[in-house]
This record gives sequence, C-alpha cells and structure tokens, in this order.
Amino acid sequence: MIDPHLIISIKEKKMTQACIYLRLSRDDGDNIESNSIVNQRSLLRDYAHKNDLIILYEFVDDGISGLTFNRPDFNRMMTMVNEKRIDTIIVKDLSRFGRDYIETGKYIQRIFPSIGVRFISVNDHYDSLTADTNETHLVLPIKSLINDSYCRDISMKVRSTQKAKRQNGEFIGAFAPYGYRKDDSVRNHLVVDEGVRPIIEKIFTLKLEGYSSNGIATYLNKAGIATPLQHKKSCQENFKGFYGNSNQWSTKMVNRILVNRVYTGTLEQGKRTKLNYKSQRSLKVRPEDWVRVDNTHEGIVSESTFEIANSLLLRDVKNGKGQPSLFTGLLFCKGCQSQMIQRKVRYKKTETIQYICSTYNKGQGCSRHSIKYDNLLEVISTLIDQHLEWKSYLIERIPHYLIQEPFIEIDFTLLVAERQKYERLLQSLYIDLDDGLINESEYQEFQRHYRQKLKQVEETIALKKGLAQELYHKLQDKEAWLKQLSELRDIDCLNRLTLVSLLDRIDIGEDHEITLAFHDMKELDILQQVSQLETEVV
Repeated sequence: MIDPHLIISIKEKKMTQACIYLRLSRDDGDNIESNSIVNQRSLLRDYAHKNDLIILYEFVDDGISGLTFNRPDFNRMMTMVNEKRIDTIIVKDLSRFGRDYIETGKYIQRIFPSIGVRFISVNDHYDSLTADTNETHLVLPIKSLINDSYCRDISMKVRSTQKAKRQNGEFIGAFAPYGYRKDDSVRNHLVVDEGVRPIIEKIFTLKLEGYSSNGIATYLNKAGIATPLQHKKSCQENFKGFYGNSNQWSTKMVNRILVNRVYTGTLEQGKRTKLNYKSQRSLKVRPEDWVRVDNTHEGIVSESTFEIANSLLLRDVKNGKGQPSLFTGLLFCKGCQSQMIQRKVRYKKTETIQYICSTYNKGQGCSRHSIKYDNLLEVISTLIDQHLEWKSYLIERIPHYLIQEPFIEIDFTLLVAERQKYERLLQSLYIDLDDGLINESEYQEFQRHYRQKLKQVEETIALKKGLAQELYHKLQDKEAWLKQLSELRDIDCLNRLTLVSLLDRIDIGEDHEITLAFHDMKELDILQQVSQLETEVV
C-alpha cells in the first residue's frame, strides 16, 4: 500500500530531472512513419518545451519489441532512475513504453509511485502528477490490455505470414547462411557467394577423404581461411550465430556446415519456435515437423555428397598427423560392430599395415579380426568390380519400351500385405482390451509397437516409389549411365572418393571374411525386380 502522504509530497515537488524514452519495433507492426524515432523525438521535445520541462537525457531502443522490458536503453534509464538522477519519464504513448499490460501496469501503478517518479504519456493525456485514481487504476490498464492484445494479433499474423513463406520455399532468416547471400532483387531468395563456394566444397571434399571435423578445422586454420564471422565482418554485415573463437575454425563450425542441407539447394526452416508471443525463449521443433522445400536455390554440393558426408560424420575419428587412410570410417568389426583401427606391424625389417578391432585393441573383449591392407584392397577391388558388372548387366536387360513408360512399376505385394497385417492388429487391440485378454498397459505398448511398424512399412513404400522415379530419370539416358559404371570399373587403383561414393561400410569377420554394404542396394533391388518381370513376360 502506497503512503498517501508520499503521493502528496511528490505532487508538490517540482520535477526538473526529465528524460524522454523512445522505442521502435520492427517485428510488432510499429514500423510506421508516425512511430518513427524522429517523429517520437519531435513530439516529446515539443511537449516538454510547452510544459516548461527541461530534457536532460534521451533513451532510445530501436528495433526491440515492447513485449520485453529487458532492453538496453530502458535498463540504462532505470539505473539512472534508481540513482535519483531522473525523476520524470516522458513517452509518446503507452505502447512505446511497453506492450505487456502486466509489466506496464507494475511500473506505472507500483514502481514509479513508490520511488517518486513522474510518468507522462503524451498521446494518452496521462500525467501521474495530476492523474486521479480512475485514470491510473482503470483507464491506463485498459489501454495497456488493448496494446497487449494488439501485439498478440500482430504476432499471430507474423507467424502466419512466416509459415506461408516457409512453405513457398522463401528464406526468412535475418542472415543468409555462410556460403550464400540474399538476392538483391528478391530478398527471400538465396544466391551463392562465389567467394565462399570453394571453401564449402573443400569442407565436404575433406570429409569424404576421411578427415575428422577437427582435422578439417585445423586444415582451414593453417590455410588462413577466414571464419564465417570474419567473413561477415569483412562484408560489413551484422553477424550472429557461429560458435567458438571468431578468429579460429572449430569442430562445431565445421559440423554446422556439414549438417546444413541448405548447401544442396534445399531449405529446412522452422527448426525452432517461440514459447508464446510474450516469451523470448525458443524451443526446438522435431525434425519431422520442419518445413522442408527442395530446389529453392542453387546448391553447392550434390545430394549424394551431402548424404555420404553426414554418414561419415557419425563415424568421426581422430586422425594422426598424416593423411587419413583409404578405409577411414568404413571398416567395422563384424563381431562387435565397433570400428577397425589401423596398425603398423614390423617383422624382419618389413612393415605391413593391418586393421584390427578397436574393442580388442582396448582390451575390452571381442577378438582381433585382423586383416592386412594389401589383402583387403585386393578383395574389395574385386567385389566392387563384380557389383558394377552385375548392375550394368541388369540395366542392359531393361528394354527400350519399358523406359518409355511414365514410371517404373514396382511390386509392393509383400509390403502391402505387411501393412494390412499391422492395420488388422491395431483394430483388434481394442477388442482384446475389452475382452480382458490384455490390460491397459499392454494395450498402450502393443499399440505403440504396431504403429511404429506400420510407419516403417509406409516409409519403405514411399522410399521405393521415390527410388523407382529416380531410376526412371536415370534410364532416360541409359547409355550415359552405363558409361559411368564402365569408367568406375576401369579405374586402375581404387581411390578414396570412389570408395565412399560406392560403399556405406565394410564388415570384417573372422578368417578374413569381408562383407560390403553398397549405397545402391535398394536401387539394385528394384533393377532386379524390373529385370525379373521382363524375363517372366518373355
């Protein structure tokens, strides 16, 4: 309860330590001419002159929402208020002071009266020195509530507009990703920053060559490549967002580039969302709820390069001082699924390179699973050649008339049957619960399991349909595809880029047993299916 004698003493006191407070927000609909900083300043200084008030200080928060009171100049003003250097605050209207009606009311009704600060809102015709109780406790709260409601409506409209732009494939970020800049003619469209393109390409190439993200960062630092932050500074841009020392590349910087699908020409937006229109706190959005639009701008790397790089990223290893091995990140123990590590073995002045199980090397079980580099290279080269030969054979068997079809027919009989099975199981669950065959906990668990299986089947069907469509486009230039495969087979010495473009992993079992997992196994499965159908027709 405020002491009435205090209020009387305030009114009797002559207030001379005045300031004006100006605010403009670009995200809540305030960017109109009447609310410009220039117009606010002119209005308030004119008011002060007419009412014999001398302005000692001016505080400006430009581009900051009124929903938060954590503003730089507002905080500076309140510090001077608490130091008794200011006893009068003048604003254009309540919305310039703040749009959160609760916080605004707290300052006007409690904080300012308790410390003897006069508050003037010019356009609201409010002066705490002369205002009565109704004005302070009834009229102003209603106006503040209207301002708050206005901000909520604006927020909803902004969200709706942003959602529509995301779905249309328009870039709505404040800053273009490293490697891109905003198109001068179409601000929501990204164009490649040609000065940075070689750096992005180099980062992905190094990853495919087997370098760890830390190794890539070290390479970039030694080469004197400017960091994203340094690049933005050199372009005289506002800058935000990259972790670490501004003058040094870090593992985090490299990883943020490697996992960003924007470099393939695809926009993934809506990864974070505000808790509500009043909160500055943002929450992560599940990846499946991101807004993804393909082919919105020119990509710097291919989709396949991106996928391979991210697959290798999950197997990131620390490299030695030299260059990465040909098989870095590809070799796995068939027994325990851990990565194989390289070891040099000397025997009678002869040095050989071998790979052994990393679990065994740590003394944590498993067995050695050792294999010599030369033997491994010979076997893998043979298996790759056989794989490419078989694939070429399947492509050649597909007749010309089948390629002219608008799409490749795929047999989904087994998958459809599996989908129907889980749909029936889901339907019968409630009956089982009602009959007392299962309890509520079992019902929930079975339901979760069946829905997960159903989702996997649906995803497999969608994936196969997509692959079939890709195959259709590849088969439009059948000869070029066969030529590409032939060139791969003609390579004398297996290199790293060829290896990672073809293989996902290599499993090493006991007795030198080698199993290869190719990237194109699903594609090969469809080719076999199409070839079998053709054989049956013949």
